[in-house]
Amino acid sequence: MTINLRTFKESDLNRVLEIEKQSFDYEYPEFLIKSLHSKCPDGFLVAVDESGYVLGYIITVLEWGNAHVVSIAVDKDYRHQGIGNLLLDAIENHFFTVYAVKHVVLEVRFTNTVARMFYYKRGYSDRKILYKYYDDGSDAILMIKKRKGLLKDYPIYINMW
Repeated sequence: MTINLRTFKESDLNRVLEIEKQSFDYEYPEFLIKSLHSKCPDGFLVAVDESGYVLGYIITVLEWGNAHVVSIAVDKDYRHQGIGNLLLDAIENHFFTVYAVKHVVLEVRFTNTVARMFYYKRGYSDRKILYKYYDDGSDAILMIKKRKGLLKDYPIYINMW
């Protein structure tokens, strides 16, 4: 199977919402996904097969000189095939190169060890525990990946909407 990445199109919305729903206990609503796309269109990528069927997506925004991965998910039937790596590689390369961001940041549920291991393998590190971050009162971990060659530590600011 050939997997291609491209920017999100309005016609992808229902499929993205479907993957979001199957991937998370509390999925983002349609209006928020649309808003994030309008805020940073080049940070919203989809992975598609040869027929254009959406297999996964990543939503990233620029915040305070950093790239903030808001959501990344792959259809449950296509996981463990490298799609998440392709999406994250593309976002990291784009934001580190085009925008010269200092960090890529994201939050992950503290209990989601599978996702945390995925990010650790990709060079992310724990920055801070975010207590009661999720609607159900669960904690998150703020994870960061520093741009290669960054000579000093810079403060990290993120919007905690």
